[in-house]
Amino acid sequence: MDDLTRESPAKINLTLRILGRRPDGYHEIESLVTRVTLSDTVTVTPRREMRWTLECSEPGVPRDHRNLALRAVARLAEAVGVRRGVHIAIEKRIPAGAGLGGGSSNAAAVLMLLNELWELPLSVQELAQIGARVGSDVPLFFHAPLCILRGRGEQIEDVDRPFRTAITLFLPQMPSSTRLVYETWDRLRAHPSRPPLPELFVQLEQPDALNAHLFNDLEPAAFAAYPALAMLHRRLEEVCDRAVRLTGSGSGLYCLGAIKPGVLAAVTSWADAEIGPIRIQPVLAAH
Repeated sequence: MDDLTRESPAKINLTLRILGRRPDGYHEIESLVTRVTLSDTVTVTPRREMRWTLECSEPGVPRDHRNLALRAVARLAEAVGVRRGVHIAIEKRIPAGAGLGGGSSNAAAVLMLLNELWELPLSVQELAQIGARVGSDVPLFFHAPLCILRGRGEQIEDVDRPFRTAITLFLPQMPSSTRLVYETWDRLRAHPSRPPLPELFVQLEQPDALNAHLFNDLEPAAFAAYPALAMLHRRLEEVCDRAVRLTGSGSGLYCLGAIKPGVLAAVTSWADAEIGPIRIQPVLAAH
């Protein structure tokens, strides 16, 4: 069989509630997540020799066992007893360390591609179970574009409601450490009151109203760990005149709706002078 290719989409956390630290060291969460139209491209190619190799267009992305895509190969091969060589090529558009789930999405894409390449009989549910052993966010990419994550992220409920809106991503060149942000949250231990998710569902068709009700419990921790990110967040809310949220543990920020070109130019100019270059990426909620 020849090369196989598929798109590997990003996600954003519309809400992220941290319920506490679990005995296993992970954190209990509840999060409303949507996939968006920013994506990487993943290609798998069979190899004659029994080697698993990876190349990536982004120089800083690891090419060894630290990469979730290669871990996905190992977990799948272990689960089905297959020993075949494969080469993975990833064309990156989703920045690493931005809270957009790019690495997890790449791993999910690899599992789906190898299921076809190796002519395996695994169902989507079985692939998602293997994905859960690769990383907490991997299973969500086997579910509906809009879904709720619970547990450490592996318990997933599809949300069968339309959610169509423009989204503006603000992506500074400052990768965020998930471990550091959660460790900072552990020290802060803030538990603000949050609305039940069903109360937000009625606003999914009114993005302007919904934007003001989105939340992320990790924001205080991320802003404490990365003061420049806090500065950017304050500036964005000033010039965009709307709520701006962190996705995941950062460093990506977003707001619902399109932003006027003049405002975007002002953000770019300010960022260049104060914190360094920032990428502004208009996307759509996937549906």
